Amino acid sequence: MKAVYIAPRQPLISSAEGLARRPVNEIMSQPVACVSTGTPLGEALRAMVRLRHRHLVVVDDDERCVGVLSDRAIAAAWAHDPTSLDREKAGGMLPVVSPTVGQHARVLDAARMMRDTGTDAVVIADEAGAPIGIVTGTDLVGLLAR
Repeated sequence: MKAVYIAPRQPLISSAEGLARRPVNEIMSQPVACVSTGTPLGEALRAMVRLRHRHLVVVDDDERCVGVLSDRAIAAAWAHDPTSLDREKAGGMLPVVSPTVGQHARVLDAARMMRDTGTDAVVIADEAGAPIGIVTGTDLVGLLAR
């Protein structure tokens, strides 16, 4: 029987550190697909399907980001009550904390925001709170896989 060998833990690779420190605007997706807080869930779902997106940024009447609506949130609402797609609005489905970082944030800041808020999408907002981009977990994996 062969002995099992466990390799020692390697320190962070300097290139990974460099990726984490890159400006988030280098990997964010643009333009941002947005819906208003009053958009019915069914309409938001149709937009996601049409655009092939899993997230939509929800904005208020002043076009400031108030949160991210995920396909999972819509699916959960529908599973709880199939009529909710007609009755519920996008603004009512948002988490308490809006996963948002500023336009000068680093990739690491976006990744930490995802971890801290338990989401897989972060909005990049300008100084006025208007969405200018979005970073998803898929974007982070894509960055690492380059």
